[in-house]
Amino acid sequence: MKLIILAFIISISLHLLLFNNYKKEKESENKQEIKKNTKKSDVKFVKLQKKEPKVEKEIIKKKELPVEKKVQKPKIIEKPKVIEKPKKEVVKEKKYIKAKEPIKYQEKRVVKKAKEFQNKVLNEQIVKKESSIQNKTLEDFLSQKEPVDNRILSEIERLYGREFETFTKVQKAFLEKNLNSFQVITQRVLNRLGYPRLAAKLRIAGTNIVEFMFYPDGSIKDLKITNSSGYEIFDNYSLELIQIAYKDYPRPSTPTKLKFNVQYRLY
Repeated sequence: MKLIILAFIISISLHLLLFNNYKKEKESENKQEIKKNTKKSDVKFVKLQKKEPKVEKEIIKKKELPVEKKVQKPKIIEKPKVIEKPKKEVVKEKKYIKAKEPIKYQEKRVVKKAKEFQNKVLNEQIVKKESSIQNKTLEDFLSQKEPVDNRILSEIERLYGREFETFTKVQKAFLEKNLNSFQVITQRVLNRLGYPRLAAKLRIAGTNIVEFMFYPDGSIKDLKITNSSGYEIFDNYSLELIQIAYKDYPRPSTPTKLKFNVQYRLY
């Protein structure tokens, strides 16, 4: 084992010596190459110095050319000054012309407008006065005098009670004048249609009170019997009578509630 270890150490030392020798040789070769390279670079450096002045001359020429072009450009800025002056003069002339013309006609136009406004106001006032006068005359005409027959007033008070006091003058006058005609027209229709057959056989008589709303267009609403006669025959027959007879009733100027008697008598 000792021999093997000695042989191994000797081989390593030999290798190291060879490696050192190899390095030294390489270093010597590198030094020689560097010397050669330095000689060649000196020659090239001398050639480059001769070319430098030519490049400077070309750069100076290129710099001089654009300076001449930049100096020539600002000479063109003279046209807009000449264009601005005539525009201002034209505008002044137009304003002067427009200011002269309305001064002559302003007063006439103002007077016309004032007259038109006055006429409108007067027309509106006249229309209002006429309408108010018509309404007053209608109310005055209808409520001018009490009816000649005081029995109608007592009958109205019996039918309507205190509700009659809430009515307008026009409604009161309408009822006072036409209550009798409502009853006459319904009795006329009853005579035309005839007495109910069952009531005639049974020899029955009676009266009931009819109530409904009557409108200016001649229509009716909420038809009903407020006070029955005690017989369904007469109550149903009265509703049929009113639906036929109301077309002949005098129409009111405002919606009014009608109440009147329908009488059934055997002769």
